[in-house]
Amino acid sequence: MFRRYRRMLARTGVALGLAFASVTYVASPASAHNLSEIVAAEKGCGWSDGRYTVLDWADIGDTRNNMPLATGYLLWNGQYQENCVVTQRVGRAHGVTDYTEAVLERQGLAPVSDSGQYAHYAAVSARAPGRCVRWWSYVHSLYGGGIWGTGRSAWGNCG
Repeated sequence: MFRRYRRMLARTGVALGLAFASVTYVASPASAHNLSEIVAAEKGCGWSDGRYTVLDWADIGDTRNNMPLATGYLLWNGQYQENCVVTQRVGRAHGVTDYTEAVLERQGLAPVSDSGQYAHYAAVSARAPGRCVRWWSYVHSLYGGGIWGTGRSAWGNCG
């Protein structure tokens, strides 16, 4: 008799555990996993029309550990007349919460940035019609060793 109760309790525990896990998974905030989702996301570029042009991009790699960490993008949306910089974590770094930053500089205006402890991406957008821009993407190495980055130091994409 004791065995039967123990088995029943074990099954109930497993069922409750699975139910809790599924509710936790469903209740977790959604995270964009590809560039199109990041572009449309409110915490991404915020371009609900989903349209964009990739103006520039570069990979960020940890050369000490020979592994990719992120890809930085400079994007443009003609409808919104905005640029957006996205730093998207990739490879083993995707899904790992650590320092991630995206910086957009518009000539003659203060830089704008998004930085924090992110698992998927950092993104920042701002109006830039008729302005030259520079951009930067940064991500912290998974195994120590500092922050790695990419971007463009020369003004470009003017007008």
